[in-house]
Amino acid sequence: MLKLTNGGHLLGQGLGTLVGLVTAFVITFIIMTFGIYMPENLVSSAIVSDFLSYTDLELRLAVVGTILYPSAFGFTSLGSIVGFGASGATVLMFLAWGTGGLVAGLLSKDFLPGILAGVFAAVMGSFLIWLLFFMISPGASITGIFDPASLLLMEAALEGSIYPAIAAAIGGILGGGITRDR
Repeated sequence: MLKLTNGGHLLGQGLGTLVGLVTAFVITFIIMTFGIYMPENLVSSAIVSDFLSYTDLELRLAVVGTILYPSAFGFTSLGSIVGFGASGATVLMFLAWGTGGLVAGLLSKDFLPGILAGVFAAVMGSFLIWLLFFMISPGASITGIFDPASLLLMEAALEGSIYPAIAAAIGGILGGGITRDR
């Protein structure tokens, strides 16, 4: 394993970031797939029906993105801008990012790398969701990536990463604390 000073593991933090990001998306995707059996407190039936109404993987991932990146502090959410998915924070978002942060921390093997891996996973995911929304929007071309509509989506995704970053950081603290060298 590639080591830095004082026992830090660069490979563990990078791998933790990627696996934490994938974990959050997979948990949300699986729960939404079986959403009709889930309690209303976990995720709203309106969001589940939005998710199940689409057959394309890209659109289902877009609904997952609206769940994972809700509005923070009363700002406009991705779901409100695009007109489907979640328009606010759900219990599922905290569950998914807490677990993603936990996995990121477990692979990072210390407190600070665990926190950073969880937060990086949340922020990296917001950029990926922005690119997904940009690519599925009608008439998308690479020259329009910095158009005002695309930048509005990016702003909503980055503002939506505040709560996920907090949940992933808490999970990263727990995961890093469990696996740190003693």
